[in-house]
Amino acid sequence: MLKWQENYYVGEGIKNPEAIRRKIDQGKMAPGIYLLTLSPNPDNLMEILPAITLIQDAAYRLCPDIIGMARGKDEAIQLAADVLMEAYRRTGTFRVEEYLKNR
Repeated sequence: MLKWQENYYVGEGIKNPEAIRRKIDQGKMAPGIYLLTLSPNPDNLMEILPAITLIQDAAYRLCPDIIGMARGKDEAIQLAADVLMEAYRRTGTFRVEEYLKNR
């Protein structure tokens, strides 16, 4: 089972986030959907990955905590920027993981 942030972010292009989440959790294809995850790499804050990659067992098992979903890459980039700016406005830092834990 994938790990989703409790109040994950949803891009404006997502009309039924719970249905898409169920589909992704079941390992089914969700073309055009991108996920924002916390990065396991300490040099990065977040990662953006196409949800369709999660149909591969290895990618599914290794997927980091999901903090958001968006329709299309451009919306995912904008959503990531929005998350960063929200964290910065509220904490004065770009420590997204820390911000999300205390949100």
